Amino acid sequence: MGKLILQQFILSILVIVVTSKDIPNCDFFDTAKLNNSDMLADGSYKYEDIIIPSNLTGEYDYVINYDGDEVSVPKHIRGCVCKFKTCIRFCCHPKKQMGIGNCYKKIYKNLTYDHTLNITHHNGSVIEKHIFNDMFVQQDLPVPCQQHYVLNAKEKVDKWDLYENGSFFRHYDKRFLSKQEFCLQPRKMKNHTLIVAYNCFEKKSMKMAYFKMSSVFFMAITIFAYLWLPKFQSLHGKCCNLYFICLALAFSLNVASMFSVFEVYTCMCYLTGYTGYFTVMATFLWLSVISFDVWRRFAMRRFQDFYNNNRSSFFNYNVIVWSTAGFLTLIIFVVDLFVVTDMKNPYNPAVGVVSCWIYSDGWSAMYYFFAPLALLIILNGTMFFLTTRYIYVENKKNQKVLNKCEQQRQSRNQANYRVYLRLFIIMGGSWFLEIIAFICRMEDVCKLFVEVSDYINCSQGIIIFVATFCNQEMLKSIRKRIQNGESTNTDCNSTSRPPDNEKVATVEYRK
Repeated sequence: MGKLILQQFILSILVIVVTSKDIPNCDFFDTAKLNNSDMLADGSYKYEDIIIPSNLTGEYDYVINYDGDEVSVPKHIRGCVCKFKTCIRFCCHPKKQMGIGNCYKKIYKNLTYDHTLNITHHNGSVIEKHIFNDMFVQQDLPVPCQQHYVLNAKEKVDKWDLYENGSFFRHYDKRFLSKQEFCLQPRKMKNHTLIVAYNCFEKKSMKMAYFKMSSVFFMAITIFAYLWLPKFQSLHGKCCNLYFICLALAFSLNVASMFSVFEVYTCMCYLTGYTGYFTVMATFLWLSVISFDVWRRFAMRRFQDFYNNNRSSFFNYNVIVWSTAGFLTLIIFVVDLFVVTDMKNPYNPAVGVVSCWIYSDGWSAMYYFFAPLALLIILNGTMFFLTTRYIYVENKKNQKVLNKCEQQRQSRNQANYRVYLRLFIIMGGSWFLEIIAFICRMEDVCKLFVEVSDYINCSQGIIIFVATFCNQEMLKSIRKRIQNGESTNTDCNSTSRPPDNEKVATVEYRK
């Protein structure tokens, strides 16, 4: 009798030693809780119809959530059940339903659904298995994340495969998920109940949002300088400032969307999305206006009379920009209004559906967002090329007939042109990279290029600030404005009126 007690004592010590640590070579998500299972004399456990030896059991005082963090819980015994059978992970009890991020407490005893699933084996073969007879159902693991979206394998766009090792293959982005990232659960549809997959919404990095916030701050400084300094009260200065204001507003609205300030499918979310699209289109239209105005100043002599009336020109520019941006916004609004929302539909802008912005993860963004921008970039590039050609080739022959005051004005025009050229290279170039990056993102290639392009695009306000402020002329203008309080330029040097080159054009026209 004493010998038997001694043997049981030694056995208990061995069991404690074995179960006092995690199970070696067994992932936590391949284990199941054994507290309600029978412990046998040799330290093994009977879990359902399988005997789990003691070396595949362990005592745990934590669980692992979907982020990979350990959360302390009361001590309990777990067994590496997935070593013996294919495991299938359920979000909760097989007779429960999923709510928003959690399982309902109620058990639906009359809940009926197909208990078979197609399981893909390592050799590629697909075998239909019964989830209760042929597999272990893991239902005690922490529910992955708090926000889910549902994938129904019966739908072509939501198709998924379950593998023998418990991993999950999502077709639409060709990505494998571990059991840590998804769970299965029956869900009531219109006329039936079936097993669906609950996926986690991926948390997007907020680095780009912070870069855009910094850009907005530096653009605000640039906007203030353009409003404050007399040298920017010309027609071109006003156009540039409206360009900066639209870009700052577009970035601000996009940041609000990235931080989910408003819930999707709400009026404020729709308003944010359509207003953001309007301001982005207006931004590029103002850049086109600047390009056209610079081209017309240097190269289009027959429009001199039109150019002389700055007030009329500025009014015409405003009418063209705001009406065009409004028309483009109206187009996507009408399409959203009359086209059924479908994320796979390449003609659906889907503003306010996924985020409070135009849907940018599908090809519809190419039609409604990047294609108009590409056309405007090409147009701007053409006008800048023609202007550059005129300045550095054709205009050289006119230098001898210009008086001193006219030469100074032309010199200022060329200096201003260089500023506009830098702005075009910055804006046009960065957005051109963004268009290429979008295509790479859709094709899932050149990920490093996509990331670099995103950082450049989000830093445009900072780059514009450096391009406009970091020069001696700007610092000199600020210092002079502070000292004098107002412009003291002579007629020859004045920039309070438009720095156009009427006499140059007149001389050229007569020739």
